[in-house]
Amino acid sequence: MSDTTIRRIEPGDADWFLAADELVWADDEAGDRQDRLQNTPTRAGFAAEQDGELAGISASWDIELAVPSGMTGSRLVPAEGLTWVGVHPDHRRRGVLSAMMRHHLRWTRDEGRSLAALKASEPGIYGRFGYGLAAQSLKAKFGRGAQFAAPSEVSDLADATRTTFRTASPDDAQRLHALMRRCAVEGACGAVVRHIDDLRRLLTDIPEQRRDRERNRLLWATRDGEDVGYALLRRTHKWDDGLPGGEIDVFMFGSTDTGARLALMRRLVDFDLMGSAINWMPLDDPLLLWSPSPRGVGSGVTDSLWLRIVDLSAAIAERGFAAPCDVRITVQDKLIEENDRVWHWVVDADGTGALEPAAGEADLSLDIVDLGAVWLGGQTLGARHAAGFVRETSEGAVAALDAALRTASQPTKAVDF
Repeated sequence: MSDTTIRRIEPGDADWFLAADELVWADDEAGDRQDRLQNTPTRAGFAAEQDGELAGISASWDIELAVPSGMTGSRLVPAEGLTWVGVHPDHRRRGVLSAMMRHHLRWTRDEGRSLAALKASEPGIYGRFGYGLAAQSLKAKFGRGAQFAAPSEVSDLADATRTTFRTASPDDAQRLHALMRRCAVEGACGAVVRHIDDLRRLLTDIPEQRRDRERNRLLWATRDGEDVGYALLRRTHKWDDGLPGGEIDVFMFGSTDTGARLALMRRLVDFDLMGSAINWMPLDDPLLLWSPSPRGVGSGVTDSLWLRIVDLSAAIAERGFAAPCDVRITVQDKLIEENDRVWHWVVDADGTGALEPAAGEADLSLDIVDLGAVWLGGQTLGARHAAGFVRETSEGAVAALDAALRTASQPTKAVDF
């Protein structure tokens, strides 16, 4: 097997990076090349080479991730958004992917970031590199005129919320970025906030790339002159037996409170010629709780966000916890040796956690994958223990750490990146 070398792609290599991407993936190369270049990752790109030949590419988006601030609320921490991972067809099964993944984890840690996240095209790949399935979402399809049985105080707040519909523009990036950050902090954890430059590109219309779809539209929710929610969407017209049955595809959605969430969804199920609105959300989203049953709304659960803890000590300092605990844990991490050891994990009464190296027998042992899976509240440590992934040697240790890691709700659906 040939040695794999990884090099950083310089800003001037963007054209080369795009050409490599078109070769690695089945790309139809639609649109002006300059427009396509604008959509390549700007934080970092990497090229893998074997025997002087291109063997693979990978890149990283500059993102912020909302992690728990305790039982309720979230806080934003910088993270690396792994993306564009692809191996050249001539170099598959030669260790290229493993080399790129190891490089990205070490680079992330060296950059001073404790977390790496990704949206998986092939979910069976990333567990072996320490990524845990941190969030899942349901494809919810609400029919035209759907009713939501929200409590009166929520309904009254929605009534006081104004929604306005506009064509999205790069000029909206700053406003949307500020609102996304506020929604991430005031709402459920798990939200991903993309860099403002990335948002500006996403809001730029390139007709050749959207093909037969309409331009991006923005639905704003405001109350007392202040932004409290948003939905980025596209409509597709359909006719069934002479009747309108168009679909609204919502691919970015956020709110600062449940009243704004209800106001946005009421509007989304009330567009002319549209038969349904599709929105991805966690199973405990208020919109589902206000529906009679998810049976008639949801059509499948999928993975939303995969999370990798690359610096455990730093990640614990950045996160808030729901209950005090004092445990010794053994963490297995085959790729980052600094994480792989026995730790003394203490959370004080204020929900502040700290980690110190320890010796001797631990109260429980787990893999770094398990911590990624429970970090945002998408899974519980108790469930991981029941499944046999987490091993307890001191009775009550799993329950104590589980209580500290708990969140009030499941993580929200993360935007694509």
